[in-house]
Amino acid sequence: MYTALSIMICGMIAGRIFRGRLRAEALRRWIFLAIMLLLFLLGVAVGGNERLVRNLPRLGGAALTLALGALGGTLVCAALLGPLFRRGPGPQPPNPQDGKDGGA
Repeated sequence: MYTALSIMICGMIAGRIFRGRLRAEALRRWIFLAIMLLLFLLGVAVGGNERLVRNLPRLGGAALTLALGALGGTLVCAALLGPLFRRGPGPQPPNPQDGKDGGA
């Protein structure tokens, strides 16, 4: 865990140092490549773990149950709390045509 946090903090420091010097498009390309490499390496690690591969059906069912529970809880909370955050249109700016009849 400390390794992951250290790497993230180093990335934040590097981002601070190079802010404004890197083009956004080039940075996006490098980020995309890094994420693809990490996903590939994660797949290699999972595929190489015989115990994990053997238990994937059971773990997949548990993951599906957790995901559906989280989705359901989110929907219920949104339905219950949504009315508290809904507002009608705010105050309307005055219409310059109101009260004026074109000079008559």
